[in-house]
Amino acid sequence: MKYYYLFFFCFFAQSTWATALPQYGFWCSGRITLENNEVLEGEISYDLKFDAIQIKKGGIVRTYTAQNINSFEMFDPIKYRHRKYVSIDHAMGEGYKRKTFFEVLADGKLTVLRKSKYVRRPRVTEDFRAPHIYLNVVCRHTYYIYKEGEFMEVDDFQGQVLPLMRSHQREIADYVQRCDLKLREIHEQMRVVNLYNQLVAIGPADELLTESVGK
Repeated sequence: MKYYYLFFFCFFAQSTWATALPQYGFWCSGRITLENNEVLEGEISYDLKFDAIQIKKGGIVRTYTAQNINSFEMFDPIKYRHRKYVSIDHAMGEGYKRKTFFEVLADGKLTVLRKSKYVRRPRVTEDFRAPHIYLNVVCRHTYYIYKEGEFMEVDDFQGQVLPLMRSHQREIADYVQRCDLKLREIHEQMRVVNLYNQLVAIGPADELLTESVGK
């Protein structure tokens, strides 16, 4: 039973994960949960540059920031997947914190959040007679393990995150081998984290093995 489960998860995860972020001006169906737990539903658009969310309903467009929102969810029809963002206090430097949006990539025993922002990256033209430097705007992602209000920035998945999955080390290793994962790309890393969270939800490794053998 355990191996059928791992095989299904391997096949299913290949077809459902995507990492692209909808751009500003992109409207899709979704809902917003305000700080007072009021829920608003309609067409929403996430303005990544200003870290604000707009909702359009009945011809009226309203704008909210992370200061008055608990979370928002939307369905991305381009990547065909559900996205969820939460508003969390985050250190902004100089000893103060401010609420900002994070995308939830994995939620469970291991919660993985992603913070995205636009940055300018210089690019030099190939005209060597009169080279020019342009600034390209690109989206940069930073990943965190979030636990009990604390952030751990992740820049080495195998060195920082895999050791946190020791309770199901054997199942994780088997899954990585069966699916031929290199664990260099975020979509492969999140497949492993999501599997781990599901295994934890099922029960300890020894209980899972006993159940599988019994069936």
